[in-house]
Amino acid sequence: MLTEDRHNFIRQVLATKGQILAVDLVAQFGVSEDTARRDLRELTKAGQCQRVYGGAVAIAPHSSPLAIRNMVMSEEKRRIAKCAITLIKPGQSLFIDGGSTNTTIAQAIPRNMPLTVTTNALGVANALSAHTYIKLVLLGGVYDQALGTCVGTDAQRRIKQLNADLLLLGSCGIATKSGVSAFDEAEAEIKRAMAERASTIIVAATNDKLETTAPFQIVPCRSITHLVVDQRASAGTLAKFRKLGIKIHIAH
Repeated sequence: MLTEDRHNFIRQVLATKGQILAVDLVAQFGVSEDTARRDLRELTKAGQCQRVYGGAVAIAPHSSPLAIRNMVMSEEKRRIAKCAITLIKPGQSLFIDGGSTNTTIAQAIPRNMPLTVTTNALGVANALSAHTYIKLVLLGGVYDQALGTCVGTDAQRRIKQLNADLLLLGSCGIATKSGVSAFDEAEAEIKRAMAERASTIIVAATNDKLETTAPFQIVPCRSITHLVVDQRASAGTLAKFRKLGIKIHIAH
């Protein structure tokens, strides 16, 4: 099989399954492991996949400005938000970081639920600002307009002084091999700091982010307790996450 034919096959597998293993290429085409790895390196260099140990995963959807992301897949995000809030209990303390899905979750939190919520996201803060029973803690730092969040050392320093029962962790991509990831390094640092101070991590992800990866890892999948997804998520993909011990919640 010609190199281009193998590359087309790899692209097709990534588009349908989200990941591919080098050993699968060896078995499928009878090529050497060096050839399989070279194919994956070339596609990674071309920006068509992301290399991980043993293979490659699909690239996460490119991060658009928050104002645009808030308008995309809004119905799916509302279903996910409705499901995600069932995991929140009255009296808990929460970290909620940035992202359009997390903003939608904040909007869905009942107004009569007492909580302590710490956030670096302006959209989350606005969604919760009128909630009488919520103690809202805002993290300072440098405001990034595209992200809609505060980032930097000031925010990280404050996070290290706090603890939370739950973290609602926004993601640009989540893959069984590479974990939860983000496009922006400063944003990833804030998310990692929150993850270190939270007892339980919830990731609510739209289907386009499953089995994809962005450049900066936040946490491995073994750190995630709950994954909330839409009803149209692939059963095969969800089975892979279940094998890692993650509790899957399907939004209808």
